[in-house]
Amino acid sequence: VTAAPGSTWLQTDATTDVKGWIRWVKATGTGNTGWQAGPEADTGWRDVSGDLGNSWTVATASNFRIRRIGNTVHFRAHIQGGTAGAAAYTAPSGFHPSANVYFACTDYVTAAVIGGATWTSGGTLIRNTANGAAYPSVVVVTADDWPSSLPGSAA
Repeated sequence: VTAAPGSTWLQTDATTDVKGWIRWVKATGTGNTGWQAGPEADTGWRDVSGDLGNSWTVATASNFRIRRIGNTVHFRAHIQGGTAGAAAYTAPSGFHPSANVYFACTDYVTAAVIGGATWTSGGTLIRNTANGAAYPSVVVVTADDWPSSLPGSAA
């Protein structure tokens, strides 16, 4: 869609978003590029449990999910096993933090801090310790363009 900066366009074909619509805002240029997803754009929670790597697993009866709303990415998990310092997950483009994020992981049962994790600006989640089933949960800002496809499955 070609338009002037400041224009809006409502996408209603459900090819990119779980809700079936996204309000796009023309941020730059006058051609058909320079569009950004509006602040209410929402991918919905996506179950990405199948994308865990390096022997990390989802704890019994739990989940591993990611979601993007506007320019924020929400991530929550309950993972165990794996090798300390090994990548547990790499988020696809559209879901990367703007900068490296370091956060605590808490034990699912006791809520005690049992180590930390790093989510890199390249999208890789690294759990720094492997002891216990941890429950990392974090919200970050992203500068990524809206994803061209959604990871995992609708949760």
